[in-house]
Amino acid sequence: MDKPSVGIGILGCGKVAAVHAEAIKHVPDLKLVAVCSRSATSARKLAERFQVPWHTDIKQFLAVPSLQAADICTPSGTHSALGCAAAKCGKHVLVEKPIDVSLAAADSLIEACERAGVRLGVSLQSRFLDAPRILKAAVDTGRFGTPVAASAYIKWYRTPDYYRSAPWRGTISLDGGGALINQAIHTVDLLRWIMGPVEALNAFSARRVHSQIEGEDTMVTALRFRSGALGVIEAGTSIYPGFKRRLEISGTEGTAILDGDNITAWALRDGSPNPAPPSREIADGSADPMAIDFEGHRRIMDDFASAIREGRKPLVDGHEGRQSLELVLNAYESARTSGSLRT
Repeated sequence: MDKPSVGIGILGCGKVAAVHAEAIKHVPDLKLVAVCSRSATSARKLAERFQVPWHTDIKQFLAVPSLQAADICTPSGTHSALGCAAAKCGKHVLVEKPIDVSLAAADSLIEACERAGVRLGVSLQSRFLDAPRILKAAVDTGRFGTPVAASAYIKWYRTPDYYRSAPWRGTISLDGGGALINQAIHTVDLLRWIMGPVEALNAFSARRVHSQIEGEDTMVTALRFRSGALGVIEAGTSIYPGFKRRLEISGTEGTAILDGDNITAWALRDGSPNPAPPSREIADGSADPMAIDFEGHRRIMDDFASAIREGRKPLVDGHEGRQSLELVLNAYESARTSGSLRT
């Protein structure tokens, strides 16, 4: 007899919550059983769309009998506190990216989930898309030879209204910063996941367009990976009109380029053809934050449900989510403290 679906509830009913709810609807092993927000209007709107009960009190939400897991879609700086509350009630926890905005908060959440014996996942869903996984496998099996260079470019655009519509965006306390930690973190995570640890970096940040926010809207970071390869991260919400994210990987045996979610260049000395010919482009939100496809979220939700069923860690667990946060925070620290060489 088939086991019943895992009951999951969404905590936080902002715009990204609808993407999560749509993804949950397409995962047979998950069932959306409740939503919760401090805003009754937001909670009711999402609940009516997906036909589930809604709450404005987190204690009532966590007490829903059929609730086995909490999907946290609140501002980044609240993820740990809310996740810890859910874990203490014995609920599995999935948090939107980033895991939180400080390593101390991330560690608290990881420890709380481990202590409670519940699963913890982080929505870094780009790892589940086909093209990034092909690149990861090619690097891991040495097809690019000795790593030479690897860089990420996230030249996106956000309007002033984007920041005005949700005052937590671009703040240090709730967003953790600006373009790097929010918009760029998926691609930063891919870069670190595919290429391995970064052992040194130097960063510069600025507000070139959105002077009203606390964080940066433009940032450049130079990297040296532990492998010896060098690289760059360029991140912005200041680059009009906004372009697809780009990941470039080069080794002694060739180069590959990921544009958006398609491998658009595959040039290896062995003459092998592109292993992932361009397919339907998954909307990435480069110019419109809500122009995103739910397929990546569906895949991470599917893995999260399987992890609960199988009693294993999700493929992107709290420790994995912490690694991408650490790279971002190290870049911020460099931007705050490094001097510039004037010539």
